[in-house]
Amino acid sequence: MDQLLEKNLSKITTTVDLPDAIRKTALTFICVGTPSNDDGSIDLDQVRDVSHTIGKILASDDGHHTIIVKSTVLPGTSETLVIPILEKESGKKAFVDFGIASNPEFLKEGSAVEDFFHSDRVVIGTNDVKTRTILEELYKPLNVPLYATTIRTSEMIKYTSNAFLATKISFANEIGNLCKKMGIDSYEVFKGVGLDARINPHFFRSGIGFGGS
Repeated sequence: MDQLLEKNLSKITTTVDLPDAIRKTALTFICVGTPSNDDGSIDLDQVRDVSHTIGKILASDDGHHTIIVKSTVLPGTSETLVIPILEKESGKKAFVDFGIASNPEFLKEGSAVEDFFHSDRVVIGTNDVKTRTILEELYKPLNVPLYATTIRTSEMIKYTSNAFLATKISFANEIGNLCKKMGIDSYEVFKGVGLDARINPHFFRSGIGFGGS
């Protein structure tokens, strides 16, 4: 990360002035937290708050702007929460006056930079051709597979990926506990099972619990 920052320092600016940042750019990424509530439901307060702020700024922005939701949200959140707020605050119409997309991250804790530049795929969820074209051009330099789909499907892909990886890691930990009691090297077990193309070895090992984005 330090090397990337030093290399691209002339291209990077930081600010706490959100209106100025939006008016001087063509794309805005929503990357706020979506923590779990005590009952297990998702807390969308940060997504809601920033959507209100962005919408108010768009009201006085004459150019076409694209808003991309990267935060992990339940399927339908962009269409039933983000878009209505943006349209109400800006007085503009989604997919006509401004673009909106879902572009979830698939990163491991501790290796986010490496995962970004060497991703298995980039998922682009849009409901209009213009927004899809903008994001395809944005990610073109990465030279990774681009998977274009609808906004709601993109949000579901993220949740499904998280759920499957959580299941795989949790299962591996249970097998690891069993192997420990039986005097078996769990790493050898997972290596042998992971050779099956239907399973593959990624994330198939015992250790700490699942986490990350």
